[in-house]
Formats: sequence, C-alpha cells, structure tokens
Amino acid sequence: MSYCINPLCEQRQNPKDIEECLFCGTSLLINNRIRLIKPLRPLNENPFSYTEVFEVEDAGTQWNPGSKQRVMKVLKLNSPKLVELIERESLSLRLIHHPNIPKSTLDDFFTFVPVNSSLTLHCLVMDKIEGQNLEQWIESNGRILQSQALEWLKELVEILAAVHRANFFHRDIKPSNIILQLNGQLALVDFGVARRVTSTYLAKISGSGGDSTSRGGKYEITSVGTPRYSPPEQTDGQAVPQSDFYALGRTFVHLLTAIQLIDLPTDKQTGRLIWRNKAPQIDKPFADFIDELTAPLPGQRPQSTEVILQRLKLLPQQSKIYRLTRSKTFRVSAAIGFMILTVFVTFKVLLPLRAKYLVSQGEKAEAANNFQTAQEFFDSAIKINPQARYTISKFYFEKGLRSTNSLELAKRYYELAIKYNDTNVESYNNLGIVCKKIQDSPCVIDSYEKAFKLSSDNWEGHYGLGTYYDELMKYDLAEQQYQLAIKINRQAIIAINNLSRVKILQGDYNTAISLAQEGIQKTTNPRWQAVLYKNLGWAKFEQKKYSEAKRYLEKAKELDIQRTSTHCLLAKVQGIFGDFDNSWLSWEACLLTESREPEVFIWRAEIIERIRQKAPNLIED
Repeated sequence: MSYCINPLCEQRQNPKDIEECLFCGTSLLINNRIRLIKPLRPLNENPFSYTEVFEVEDAGTQWNPGSKQRVMKVLKLNSPKLVELIERESLSLRLIHHPNIPKSTLDDFFTFVPVNSSLTLHCLVMDKIEGQNLEQWIESNGRILQSQALEWLKELVEILAAVHRANFFHRDIKPSNIILQLNGQLALVDFGVARRVTSTYLAKISGSGGDSTSRGGKYEITSVGTPRYSPPEQTDGQAVPQSDFYALGRTFVHLLTAIQLIDLPTDKQTGRLIWRNKAPQIDKPFADFIDELTAPLPGQRPQSTEVILQRLKLLPQQSKIYRLTRSKTFRVSAAIGFMILTVFVTFKVLLPLRAKYLVSQGEKAEAANNFQTAQEFFDSAIKINPQARYTISKFYFEKGLRSTNSLELAKRYYELAIKYNDTNVESYNNLGIVCKKIQDSPCVIDSYEKAFKLSSDNWEGHYGLGTYYDELMKYDLAEQQYQLAIKINRQAIIAINNLSRVKILQGDYNTAISLAQEGIQKTTNPRWQAVLYKNLGWAKFEQKKYSEAKRYLEKAKELDIQRTSTHCLLAKVQGIFGDFDNSWLSWEACLLTESREPEVFIWRAEIIERIRQKAPNLIED
C-alpha cells in the first residue's frame, strides 16, 4: 500500500507499485526517493492537527545511502511559526549526535507541492526508532524498581548531555517521547519544540531591552510543552536547559508510581506532587533527588547534566547509609554515643558551638541579602573562635562557584573569601577568571600577582593569566605565561595546546607542531587529542602541506565532531582539493555551531564575504 501525501486528497490509499495517486494525480514517489507506507497515527483523526507522520520507504541519498524504513513528519500549514519549529527540529537532529536520538541529514528536510495545489508541505525525514514508548510500557508492566529507575535516569541524562552540549534543550520530555528500544536502551524522540540556546534567546528570556513587566521583556517567547510535565518557567515562555530536568523528574514520578500525574495530589503550599507514599520501593535519598529535579525554580535544580551524573554515582552509597541509620542496632548505638558526646561537649566545645551558631546565622542573613547583618555575625564568630574565618572564607568561596548567572556577584563573593582568608591561592585564581570575564584589567593583574606570591607552583594561575593576554592578542605575554605553566606542570595539556595555538598565530609553525605532538603523547582524552590534532592540521595548512593537514583535521573531527574550528579548517582544505560538496557541508557546520575561538570569527567573515561577492542576493545586509 502507498499513501498520497496530499492532505486534501479524498482517497489517499493506493496500490503499492503505481507512480501517481489514482484520485488526485500527486506523485507517490516524493523527491524520487520517498514512498509513504503507512500513517503512524490515523489520518484526519484530529481536524486541528497541523502535522501528519508516516512510516516511509527511503531509497536514500549520497549522504545517507541504502534503502531503509524511516519516518517522515509532514507540516500541512504554512504558518511562519510552525515552519520555524520544523526547521528548528531539522537543525537539532542534524547537530545533536547521539546513537539514541533519531538521525537526519540536510537532504532530509525539503518542501513538496501536490499536483494542482497551492499548498506547500514541509517534510522532515528521520531514522525510525523501533520499540515501545514508556507510557505504553508502564500501562503493561506497572511501576519500576529503584535499580531500574537509576539505570534509566542515567541513560536519559547522558542523552540530554549530548543535547545540551549542542546548545539545545528538548522542552517536551515525557514518557511518550521516550522509547524502550529492542536492544534494551532508551531513546529520546520528538524534537518538534526543541530550542537552541543562543545569545538572542537568552536576551529574550532575560527581558534584555524590553519592559520588565511583560513576559520575556519586549519579546514574546512561545509557550510549549505538555501540561503536568512542563515547569512553571516554561509555561510562562521562559524555558532554560534546567527546564528539561524538571520534566525528567516528573517523568520518573510517573514511572515510579504508575499513576498519571493528574491523579496525584499536590501540596497546596509548595505546589509539589505528593507521590512518595505511592512508591514504597524507593528510599528517601533517591526520592529527595527526584524532588530536587522537580524544584519550582530553575536555580533550585541541578545546574547541569554533569552534576546530575555525579550525584547518581553517589546515590547507591547514600542509600546504604540511609538503610543503616534506620536500623535498630544503629539507633541504640547512636543514643549511647550521643550521651557520651553530650558530656564531652558540655565541657569542651561550648565556645566553638557558639561561634558555629553565629556563622550559621551569618549564612542565613547572607542568603536573605542582609549583607551588613551577615558581616556582624561573622565578625562576632571570629572574635570567639579565630578559626571560624576559614569556615566563612570557604562559605563565600563556594557561593562564588555557584554564582554562574552573575559575574559581579561572583566577584564580590571571591573578594569576601579573600578578606577572611588571604592565603587561599584558589580564591585569587578564581577572582582573576571572573575579573577577566567582566574586563576588569587591574583586578585581573592584581589577583594573579598575589596568587603567584603565595605559591611558586601555581600553574593554573599562569595559565589563566595567559588566556587573558591571549584574548587581548598580546601573544608574547601570553606565551610567557603558558611556558611558565608548562614548566611547573609538564602534564598541563591545556597550556600546551594554547601555546601551540599561539605559535601558529605567530607564524612559528614548526614549534606549534612539536608542541601539539608532545601534547598528543601525554593525553588519552579524546577531546584534548582532537584539539591538538586540529592544531597540527592548522599548522600544516599554513605550511601549504594540504594532504597532511587534511589527514590531521579528519582525525580531529573523528575524535570530537563538535569543535567548530576543525570544521572551518577542513572546509578550507576540502575547497583546495576541489571537494566542493563536502567543503560546503563543513562550512555549514563552521557557521552554525557555537564557538568562542577568535580565529573562527575571522574565518566565518571570510566565507561570508566570498559568498556575498559571488551571490550578493543570498545574504541580506
């Protein structure tokens, strides 16, 4: 059976081997490669649906050869917003690389106009993920055990890590969008509302340049997602990557209880779901972690997939400790120990306890933004116990680490950490990094100079100061600092790489090559090897040794396909060899992926200017 793609056709089923629809005359072989085999949801089931999804037979292209069964989404309406969404879905599937996410190529997104119709259909083809979605699986199998939940959560977070590394977030995680494949692994599907994290988007959700009383400033951000799974900020049109963690947590509430979220009661004060009594197989540490994922505010949730994976490694040990502390033997022993400890504390620790209490009150005042009161508590604690200054310094240092959304606040915290303990080299190093980001040059120099006086083996500080001079294009000064970092720590691959890069910019290609080769021999980390191979390819390119350059750059791409500069350089080499098709694909990756490397912006400007000269109508001013 073949199906007609024309949504206005009144008889869409056709015999398998004919070329045109018997009713409306539309070609049944789309783009000379795609044949619609069957709809994956009933046609015309929902008259308000703007998409149709088919299983298709794809004869393949030069980028994706070989006939195979795949899936095609067809957008029936030409609404600019809907077209933008399906274009964004195509881009996300091309840029996110993970074996458990559907694959799609540049040729898999196209438009098609049926016969005798003014209707333009936007079509997106992707690989088919075989298996059963978790909504269906739970209906058949019931709630999952904690061991299975931990395994599944780890798999999904690893997939999300690839999504977030590509600067996207999914925005519609729920059981029906997670597939349990035939090989037992989970897959994440339906990137129809995925959003790319760009500076424009961040400006929109932060209200940059707009009225702070309106949603998203002067911009309107579309509210998307699924009720009960989408977090409050996403419902308000201001989703962030941590919004995916909320939906993930709520997904596991459903998997652990086998109860629809709408049927679970809600705490009227906090707005949280009351679910733990429906999941007796889950212990408290794991349940606490699920509730942390579903915290009402993004800042209260784990801030990255890396943090979640680290926490998941610790959860089994926390569960063992929890079960131990709940045992009768432990409680009796703890009671006896407490009595002995009370007697000791009464005579030995009253003053330190008073100081500890004052420190805790200072921390609470700081959290409530009562900064003057906090300082008074801290100063009183130090008068009672001078050792408290180390605790206070550590408190401010950790607040500085967490202040990823406000560099000015991070600077204040590191300065306070130094105020209470001016012998901590790491505080000075971190202050130097923050000052570099806010372009406070005197602060950068002063912070690192004080760090160097405290420690002669502070290679991290020399590396940080080197990156500061590097960004200012003061390559001689940057070289001095990188060399000092390497002299202190010959295994400092990050400094070896940056010095190799600086040598290329200075035109000393042979030294750059030697450094890159030295770094490759010292690391087994694929991402570091990739950037060092990129430097080798870059240096060989500048020496006009194009065959060697191509070989090294392809190796760099194989090790880390995400690095933008590798694609830019590979595009140049491919163009020299006349491989214009692959060169254009590499330029596309160079232009579309995120990068902070200054040379990438130069290369992008060069290719855009070349395109402007050859086809000025293709680029708008």
